[in-house]
Amino acid sequence: MSFELSLALRNLGRRKLRTGLTVSGIVVGITLMFVLMSLISTMDVQSRRMIRALGGADITVSNSTRMGRFGFEGFLMTTITMDQSIMNIIKDIAGVYAVSPQLSLNGFVNGNRCSLNGIDPETYYIVVGDLNIVSGRTLSRDDNYRIVLGRTLADNAGIGVGQTVTVGMNSTSGYRFTVIGIFETGMPFQEMVGYILLSDAQAISNQEGLVTQILVKCIDPNDVSTITEKISNMIPGVRVTVPTGTVQQASQMLNTLTMFFATIGLVALVAGSFGVVNTMVMSVSERTREIGTLKAIGAKNIEILKIFLTEALLIGLLGGLIGVGAGIALSYLFPYLSQFIGFIPTGGTPFGRMGPGLRGASTITLTPTLDPLIIFFCLSLGILVGVLAGLYPAWRASRMKPVEALRHV
Repeated sequence: MSFELSLALRNLGRRKLRTGLTVSGIVVGITLMFVLMSLISTMDVQSRRMIRALGGADITVSNSTRMGRFGFEGFLMTTITMDQSIMNIIKDIAGVYAVSPQLSLNGFVNGNRCSLNGIDPETYYIVVGDLNIVSGRTLSRDDNYRIVLGRTLADNAGIGVGQTVTVGMNSTSGYRFTVIGIFETGMPFQEMVGYILLSDAQAISNQEGLVTQILVKCIDPNDVSTITEKISNMIPGVRVTVPTGTVQQASQMLNTLTMFFATIGLVALVAGSFGVVNTMVMSVSERTREIGTLKAIGAKNIEILKIFLTEALLIGLLGGLIGVGAGIALSYLFPYLSQFIGFIPTGGTPFGRMGPGLRGASTITLTPTLDPLIIFFCLSLGILVGVLAGLYPAWRASRMKPVEALRHV
């Protein structure tokens, strides 16, 4: 053990109460910083799951080689198709969470004009979310020649669950489908739609291997712009659109909360650092004669500086360790506190509930996320604050003249 370290430990030990009070200032700041950062990290994980569940597809890829013909009544149902194999390219792009193909058609159900969406249920529910089924059930991958109808379409055609309907590309002929479910959206124009399997949609429209849209969900909403640019560069002739509203707003809100909490933590830490400065200045004042004696027997300025900086470093290290420990303990209390606070409802997609893999993301539980980087950051911050706060008192002690210091009473 070096001379500076042993002397610093002895001096801190001689003034246990003062050392404890000084360390407590660092502890409060580090604890607050750790808990807030842990909370932000938890919210970040939960929010990204929510955004994936609530926002529908982050990116929609369609054919841009020529203008699409829009469907009736304002539906954006273009009949322009593209090769389904494009989704394999998109799937391999880093940051893509899920990809779902869709073939949108202008068709007929029992002679009633409507839009037909051919989907792959497994990937569609992950990317967009489940349909809000009010009667019957939703589609599964084995539901060939079965259809789920919108409430408005079903009411207009007088169709119920279990009935057989004719689905085709014209009003006079088609294929026989069984109605297995009715869904609602609350918006009548969105309920003039029938959902069938993608393979069925391709079969009745003679468009094998073709789709009209590829829906993309990103792992991180902040990467939407990057992935959009990659898709545009890698696949010529496609139009890439981004429903920016929900994704960007949620990301901005999270960034704002991060800055807000970080500011609160820093303010607490700065307040704690004043306690270190005050303690070190008092220590220098009380030990003036001791400093004079050390210099009289040959101690150099740099050695005096090291002694007081070591004390400040130990205070910061101790405060950081206790603060991180207290922060971890408080972070683990949040799940129990959340049981009293309750859950925060988040609702569902415009088309209903979450996808199978995302059910449960509709609530936020305050489960702690202990990131090693947060632990390292808070510990380093405690040490840094201690050293910075001790710089001036240490410099002041090292600049004392031996004769004047020895005359100090």
